[in-house]
Amino acid sequence: MGNTTLGVSFHFPTLSYLHIRYSLADRISSLPDSILCDILSSLPTKEVVATSVLSKRWIHLWRSVPSFHFDYVGDLFDCDKDFNDYYDFLESVNSFLLSRNRDQPIHRFRFSCFSNVYDPTDILTSVNAAMSGRVQHMDFSLMSMNVLPSVVFSCKTLVVLKLAFTRVLDIPSVDFPLLKILHLFSVSLSGDLDLSQLLSACPNLEDLEAKDVSCETKGKFNRLPKLVRASIDEHFPLEIVKDVEVLFIDWINHQKLDFEFQNLVQLKLTLGHSKDWFGVLEVLKHCPKLQTLAIYIPNKV
Repeated sequence: MGNTTLGVSFHFPTLSYLHIRYSLADRISSLPDSILCDILSSLPTKEVVATSVLSKRWIHLWRSVPSFHFDYVGDLFDCDKDFNDYYDFLESVNSFLLSRNRDQPIHRFRFSCFSNVYDPTDILTSVNAAMSGRVQHMDFSLMSMNVLPSVVFSCKTLVVLKLAFTRVLDIPSVDFPLLKILHLFSVSLSGDLDLSQLLSACPNLEDLEAKDVSCETKGKFNRLPKLVRASIDEHFPLEIVKDVEVLFIDWINHQKLDFEFQNLVQLKLTLGHSKDWFGVLEVLKHCPKLQTLAIYIPNKV
């Protein structure tokens, strides 16, 4: 009997494979909707919609997924193709967001767009649809410092905001009462919005990353009482992060230290090629509670 079963297995490998796949799919489909939606949230949204063809069980499941990832990379050398593909992409994004289950809150809205055709007014429908879903996490990555729609800064439900390669223009006011995580990479703030105004609008901020941030500082910095972790470059004012417990910094560029890092227990410094060890010692004098120190020295190119 054992030999017969073994022989059948070898003669019908495809049948065995299909049976395994069917059994696995059947087990996955038996999971609760909430778990399936969490699993689908890890996929690009285009692939999430594609799962609707698997079975009747999956037809409407994509409408309740709480996290969305829309990613577009255009043909930067063919303007006509980029133009057509870009607007097809926007149409699919808007169609998806307007067709989703409106009773489900949006946990995360991630939008990446690298196109020469991009215009901030084009994605207003998408952003407004996400905000109407009480979105908690927004993540924008654009190209060549493209402008971010100003409506993003009126989203009071945000807990996490991550911006990369964007410009922020003409924002009269900001209010992020729930924001805990703010990550800025290659971001330019201009117009009426400056750094002090932005951070003052985040009273519950716990985690701050700011690298290559271009902005003016007009007003006085309000203390961020809940800020625990910060990762900054040498151009970011140290006064803002003086109360943190964990600090990662790309070397302090001759900033005057007339205050103590009273709460700092973990510090990571990136030391420039000049290897200013006296500067390191000067910083350490202002860290009375420091427990962990890491110094990174980049290799010469």
